[in-house]
Amino acid sequence: MRCDLLSGLLMSTPTAVAVIGAGASGTLTAAQLARSAARADAAVEIILIDPSPAGQGLAYSTTDPRHRLNVPAKAMSAWPDDPGHFLRWLRRHVAVDFPEGGFAPRVHYAQYLAGVLDQASVESPHVRIDHIRARATDLRSIGRRLRVSLDDGTSRPADAVVLAVGHDGPSTKWAPPELVRAPEFVADPWRAGPPTVRPGDEVVLVGAGLTAVDMAQQWGREGVRVHVVSRHGMLPLPHASVPRPPAPLSNASAPTTLAELRHLVFDAIRAADGDWRVAIDGLRPATGRLWRGLHPEARRAFLRSAVRRWDRVRHRVDPAVHAWVEQRRAEGSLVTHAGCVVGVERVAGRLHVSLSDGTSVPAEAVLNCTGTCTDVRTSDDPLVLNLLTQGFAQPGPLDLGFATDEDGRLVSASGARPSVWTVGPLRRGELWESTAVPEIRVQAAEAAAAVIATLPRRPVQRRPRDPFGLALSANGAAASRYVDALHRILRVQSGADELLAEAVRADPTFALGHAVLAVLGVEWGVDVDVDASLAAAHANTAAADERERRFVEVATARVREPGAGSAAALLAYIQAYPEDALAVSLAVPTIAFGGATEIPAEAWALVDGLAPAYGDHWWYLGLLAFMRQEQDQFDEAGELAARALMIEPAAGHAVHAKAHVHYETGDHRAGLAWLDGWIATCGARASHRAHFSWHAALHELALGDDAAVAGRYAAQLAPPGVAGVRALVDSAALLWRARVSGAGSVGDAAAVVATVPESLLVAPPTPFVALHAALALAAASDCGRLVQLRRWARSQHSDAFTRTIVPLADSLCDLVHGDPERATDGLLVLTGVETLGGSAAQREVVQDTLVHSAITAGNSQLARRILDERLARRDSPRDRALRDSLRLIDAS
Repeated sequence: MRCDLLSGLLMSTPTAVAVIGAGASGTLTAAQLARSAARADAAVEIILIDPSPAGQGLAYSTTDPRHRLNVPAKAMSAWPDDPGHFLRWLRRHVAVDFPEGGFAPRVHYAQYLAGVLDQASVESPHVRIDHIRARATDLRSIGRRLRVSLDDGTSRPADAVVLAVGHDGPSTKWAPPELVRAPEFVADPWRAGPPTVRPGDEVVLVGAGLTAVDMAQQWGREGVRVHVVSRHGMLPLPHASVPRPPAPLSNASAPTTLAELRHLVFDAIRAADGDWRVAIDGLRPATGRLWRGLHPEARRAFLRSAVRRWDRVRHRVDPAVHAWVEQRRAEGSLVTHAGCVVGVERVAGRLHVSLSDGTSVPAEAVLNCTGTCTDVRTSDDPLVLNLLTQGFAQPGPLDLGFATDEDGRLVSASGARPSVWTVGPLRRGELWESTAVPEIRVQAAEAAAAVIATLPRRPVQRRPRDPFGLALSANGAAASRYVDALHRILRVQSGADELLAEAVRADPTFALGHAVLAVLGVEWGVDVDVDASLAAAHANTAAADERERRFVEVATARVREPGAGSAAALLAYIQAYPEDALAVSLAVPTIAFGGATEIPAEAWALVDGLAPAYGDHWWYLGLLAFMRQEQDQFDEAGELAARALMIEPAAGHAVHAKAHVHYETGDHRAGLAWLDGWIATCGARASHRAHFSWHAALHELALGDDAAVAGRYAAQLAPPGVAGVRALVDSAALLWRARVSGAGSVGDAAAVVATVPESLLVAPPTPFVALHAALALAAASDCGRLVQLRRWARSQHSDAFTRTIVPLADSLCDLVHGDPERATDGLLVLTGVETLGGSAAQREVVQDTLVHSAITAGNSQLARRILDERLARRDSPRDRALRDSLRLIDAS
């Protein structure tokens, strides 16, 4: 019995891989591990250990937009098999025309890496990524497993470990002791606070590599002179403005001496017609092989005499950055010195730095830009030192990094190969080139495949699950289509109904699939036999679990009786199953669903309370962004939407939130340009594309561009391209809004009404649909059906119908019959508009109608007062022009 119990405990323990370091090396490795696990159908927990956010590390922690990548965007993809991935990301998130040879700010690359990891996690159903915000300090073997100790006093077990710790901080051995003790000394410029220099100050940068260029940009403010000190006085060289393709290395025998290596390099340059950049770039894929072939003494000689020249031609900078440096040198605000620091003294309270070239520089700051420490024996990382002390690891060639085999697996002092791999700078001794993304991404892929292949295989939970971990009672084919459909629903993309139909064909007993299909038939107006789908759902609940059976009941209630009772049942279901993103979508009024709450504060509280269930998932961030803009928290809404779109550019709720932020803050030109770009690209598959077009048309109305409104309506909102409920909510609403805003008739309202089912016009299921049915019928001058709608609303048991829709229908009839005075009186006493659902921008059409009615009735003072209040919170050229014209009328 004891053996059986122990076996059960072991089988229930998740297979875990610890990735130590969350910079570029660690983040790329974690993403590749997720992919490799998915390909192997392995259930794995990836523990990412680093105090910093994923993707940052030393190289990409900067937020200064002047700090750019030193490699063109086309060469910086995270995936070796998809070289254009980063460039596509830049064109989605930064600039649609970002050039493939452009050099992106490093802050964008950190964001990109974080998004890569998030997406890899989403696409790997049996992988869980847990980011531990602590520093690893030790690693021990515990039986067949490993245990990583952390600086917060805890530890985590793992079946394998990948060391991706990146670079150590720069060494200060070169600095005189009195300089190290001086408050002006910045030992690690990447961990320093913001510059405190002023015009007239002087700053010394010790070291002339890439870090020095970055710090020259950061500290070299107007009027500040920067001194760059290095033994050779040579700054980095630039990439070519118009680069040529690399020249492949010839099949010459590998050199073993430094002289032979020099001959090989010079031969390559001659073969490239003297273009050393082409030759060096051609050598890059073979650098590891060439390094391994060199005799150890040749490697030492290289480090003594040639490494700086190699770094200078190999690690180049953006031509624009180089031009900035040269301009500063020409004007004398950046000075280079070939020498070293030989002493410091304080004169009249000011630090003076003495250089070996005889110069004495009064310095407000001295920055250590000598580069990272490469000797692992002198590392200040307790994990590295503990690994060496225990014999778990041994120094690599020339004490650069650790000794590893060809797969990057650690070779211990005893020769054993523990389940520990290295990626990035810790392999520099074996490979030399092991610090840049083009090499690291290959190492990450190879290490991930090797790690997954050696992990103990534990049974994967075979029951399919949705992206949030909820089980699905369906076969694999049906579950796969359901998950794809759910992703489309969450993105607000079209085609979800077709995928759901495929799912229930693949598994006719899939009750949940039938129920969701019925919901889309009502909420999205897709071509579905709703009654038949509900019947199929109920007929197959025996094959479903408790959660799915309860969802079928809730969905049926919402379809058949969309009132307070079914709303309460839906909210109770969400309380029991907060991870059901589809149920949450049904409950919250958004672009996609009418919602189950008439009071906005209830929806806001619901969404806020779901943070523990969803965290930073892009769908939740977009939903939260939409709630924040409804609360007039536009800055936070914009930030949340940007975070969501960085992960998922097609995230419909985030796009919707951003559209509202642009509109409500009066940023009409920028909002229109951004929306048009999104509609033409990521929005091409949006299920509610007409609504995004409606948002763009609102900007055009606000700008007074009536011709553009008419053109957009004809191209994007006119039937038959838009029909059903979307024709009510978007097309008809725009026609009425254009009319009451003074843009005139931009389309045929009767043609729109003809595409809408009669039941939606005269017996709408929700107050929100009723609002838009009333507007559509008014735009078509159809008072007969307006009266029918009014009669239906009066028969309902909801205040939103009886106290808001009924008097609204009366006022619209008055307007159509040419009695604006009576319409104005009715609209003035109208209450409860905020309970109709939808957004503030949609409900604002009631106020637009009141302004139009007041002007038509000759009550310009009322219209001006409303416009003044609106303009106080949001600019609109059309509203401003209308208000000013009313002032002139009143004045005359």
